[in-house]
Amino acid sequence: MHEVPLNSGFLASKFIKLSEKLDVHLLVWDSRQNVDAFITKYNLPDSYRKKIHCGYSSAHEKAAAITSVITGFFTNKKYRSYILNGAGGIKDKMKAALIYAPVIKLTPDIIHFEFGTLAVKGVAVSNFSYAKLSVSFRGYDLNYAGLDDISYYSEVWNKCKGFHFLGNDLRKRALERGYINKGIEVLIPPAIDTVFFKPINNNKPTDKLKVVSVGRLVWKKGYEYAIRAASILKEKGIDFEYSIVGDGAHLQALQFIIKESGLENNVKLLGTLSAEATKGQLEQSHVFVHPAISEGFSNAVLEAQAMGLPVICTDADGLPENIEDTVTGFVVPKWDAEAIAEKLIFFSENREKISEMGLKGIERVNKYFTIDKQIEAFANFYSSIHNAS
Repeated sequence: MHEVPLNSGFLASKFIKLSEKLDVHLLVWDSRQNVDAFITKYNLPDSYRKKIHCGYSSAHEKAAAITSVITGFFTNKKYRSYILNGAGGIKDKMKAALIYAPVIKLTPDIIHFEFGTLAVKGVAVSNFSYAKLSVSFRGYDLNYAGLDDISYYSEVWNKCKGFHFLGNDLRKRALERGYINKGIEVLIPPAIDTVFFKPINNNKPTDKLKVVSVGRLVWKKGYEYAIRAASILKEKGIDFEYSIVGDGAHLQALQFIIKESGLENNVKLLGTLSAEATKGQLEQSHVFVHPAISEGFSNAVLEAQAMGLPVICTDADGLPENIEDTVTGFVVPKWDAEAIAEKLIFFSENREKISEMGLKGIERVNKYFTIDKQIEAFANFYSSIHNAS
C-alpha cells in the first residue's frame, strides 16, 4: 500500500484478518509513528510491528535496506543478474532495489499491489524477485489514472498473474484499457463490519424527512446535485433536513451553493465525524443519498444499507452493483437532481417503504458484503495464484 491504512477501514480489515490465515507482510512508504498509531488504533499485538515495513523512512530502516540489498546480491541469483546485466543504469537499479528491499529480504511467494497505480512502477520488482504478482483495481486507477497514455497499464497486464476487481464495471473498464485475462481473475466487492454497522435504536424523527450523505467533499461525489434536489423539496413545501458528513476541497463551493439556494436551515455540512458519530447520523436518518458522478463501489452505501436505510444512488460506475434497484433503494441517472428529488418525495409520501426497503438492505449486506466472506474470497484468490503454474 502507499501508506499505513490508518484512515482506510477496509484495507486495515483486510491486512489484519488475512494475517490470521496467511503470513502477510505490509510494505508502505510511511513513518514508524503512523505504524504505532495503527497498532494502537486497532489494538494489535506488538508482533505486527515486524510485519509492517516502511521502506527506508528512517536512518535505521535505510541501513537495514542497504544490508538487505548487499546480502541479496550474494544470495539471490535473479537479483544479482538484474544488477549486473539488467537494462538501465546501475544507479536506477540500485534505487529500485532499495525501495523494495523488504522483498529481497522476505522472498515472498506473492506480491500484491492494493491499487493499480501502485503496480505501474511496482511490477519492476519482477526483475529481481521470483514472487508472483497480483493487483487490485478499486476505481480511481481505471477511471482517471493515465487516461492520456494508451500503454499505461501494459506492463501490469503482462507481468501480473492475479487480477482483483471490485465489480463488473471495473473489469469492463480494464478491458477497454487493454486488459486480457491471462491469469487468475476475481470479482470481490468491498465488505464492512456488520457487527458495528447494525441499527440499535429505531426511534427516528417523525416530524420531518431526515436525509444523509457520507463521503469526502470532492467533485466526483456530486453533492451539488443532491443540494439542487433539496431545493426542489423546499419549493414543494416538504419538511426535511439534509446532513452531509465529510470534508474536502469542495467545502467552499458547497457552502456557496447552499447559501445561494437559501437552504441554510435545511442542509447541514457536518464535517468529518468519528465512526461512532457517523453511525449515529445514519441511525437518526430515514434515507441515504449518494449522488456521485463517479464511484468504484462505495463502502458508505454498504454501511447505509447495513444500518437499515434505503439508498438513492446514481448509475455511476459500480454503484448499480451495490444496491438492488427498487428493493434496497433506487438507482437514478447521474447529474439528475430532479430524479433524486422525485425519489425523496416518494419516501416522504410513503414512509412505510423506508422500513421495508431498509430491512431488505440489511439482508443484502449480510448476505453478500461481510468481512468474513471477503477474507475467505481473498485467501482463495491468493491460494489459486500460488498453486498456478
